[in-house]
Amino acid sequence: MRIPNYLRFAPTGVWHFRQRFPSQHARKTGRTEVTRSLHTRDLLTAQKRALCLVERYAQTLTQVWGLSVAKDGIPTVSEITQRKTRDRYRVIRRPDGTVEIEANGEEDHGFAMDALDRIGPLDQESYYQDFMRAAQVASAASSSTPSASNIPSIAIGKAVVQWLAEIKSSTKTKTKTFKIKTTAVEGFARHYGEMNPLKDAQRIDVGNWVMALRSSKLETPTIVNKLSYLRGFFDWAKARGYYPAFAKDENPAAGQVIYGMREKRQRRALGFKPFSKEQVQALYDTKALEGGLSESARWGAWVGLYTGARVAEVGQVTLADFVEVDGIPCIRITDEAEGQSVKSDISVRTIPIHPALAKLGLLKRVESLRKAGESRLFPSVKTDGCRPPVS
Repeated sequence: MRIPNYLRFAPTGVWHFRQRFPSQHARKTGRTEVTRSLHTRDLLTAQKRALCLVERYAQTLTQVWGLSVAKDGIPTVSEITQRKTRDRYRVIRRPDGTVEIEANGEEDHGFAMDALDRIGPLDQESYYQDFMRAAQVASAASSSTPSASNIPSIAIGKAVVQWLAEIKSSTKTKTKTFKIKTTAVEGFARHYGEMNPLKDAQRIDVGNWVMALRSSKLETPTIVNKLSYLRGFFDWAKARGYYPAFAKDENPAAGQVIYGMREKRQRRALGFKPFSKEQVQALYDTKALEGGLSESARWGAWVGLYTGARVAEVGQVTLADFVEVDGIPCIRITDEAEGQSVKSDISVRTIPIHPALAKLGLLKRVESLRKAGESRLFPSVKTDGCRPPVS
């Protein structure tokens, strides 16, 4: 993609003007070019200012070098544009996306054509065409979107009840996740006012809620998780017509908290750490296991140790999850049975049973439970809690 010589788009979204110096002038000033912000994010405004600056910089730089002014005396865009000169050009944008430059008189028209030739025909630039297409799509979307006055005024508390009813079916096997989402969104609704209209909730309201969470000493990762669920709620509300349309990055709950690298490093340093070998040996000492744990709790500890499975994953294992793969006894971690859930799709896995577990008698326990008519490795575990017994 060819970039125009005098007009550049910075990563910040602001257009910049760039003027290259002739080689003889570059040697005098020690600079090969001058780059100045045009202080606008609008392409047409930037194009208009660039047309004016081409001539004004040429005149000013001629005076500067003619008078042997120091290199740091090169004027800024503001200094040039503040000069009292008539408005020589008018940028006209047609409905079809084309752009025209209207000049005052033949002299200005000739200069405008010369400047455009040097800058480059913007309507032929790929980035400009992409920009215009995006603008047309945004314009079409805004025209087809109902105005804020047409959005029903539903209380946020009532909307939350509807949202929870809709997502419950998709999280019925993930009771913990559903509870966390409920706590997060209901927490914002209470802070905002459950009887207040959902459509009037703004970024500042979410920001005030975040400040309240900070004051309650919640850690950044917890707040980030709560905001992720609130983003989902606002996306749902927009889709249902309960909230004004917004772009993806303009969700009221988006961008409220920045989880910086420094805080991430600090969390890794001060947060959860793996047990040392000595600590594991102390936890699994025979006296420690037999002295204060029930039989089921001991089996839960052993299975967790030799499979690396999470506590909830161990507690939800069914007898049907004990299978053979190519003659090797294995345990499946899955979400197929009632009350089972996994953290993500990649958490579904099949783990070979460690010889130590077989030696301890795990497979014999499985057969014994099957003969007793049980369906789970830990029959006393509730399907809505998935925690192995600890006593």
